[in-house]
Amino acid sequence: MANTKKREQWLRDIEARQRNLVFPDTVQNEARFWRNLSQRPLSTTEKIGLALLALLGWGFFLRVLFAIAKGGVIWPFVLGMILIWGPMFGVIAWATRRALRNIRDTRRK
Repeated sequence: MANTKKREQWLRDIEARQRNLVFPDTVQNEARFWRNLSQRPLSTTEKIGLALLALLGWGFFLRVLFAIAKGGVIWPFVLGMILIWGPMFGVIAWATRRALRNIRDTRRK
């Protein structure tokens, strides 16, 4: 009896862990995180952490742009980024919308 309960609990635990690793669930979890982040007032520590994260991301981006501008190759770089990353992000956005639509349609049935 005890082994059966432990096995059922273990199976539930494995299933719950897989939900956080499968694509649509990870997207929904991240969206829920950002949505919940804006619904309550942030503490001073959280504000400092978000500012440092933004500074790191934007600082790196600006450093790359300044290096490219200094080298005089800004337009080829911009064109290359648009031609390479534009279609990739387009496909990701399309696949995400399709997956979320399939989940919504499955729940309605």
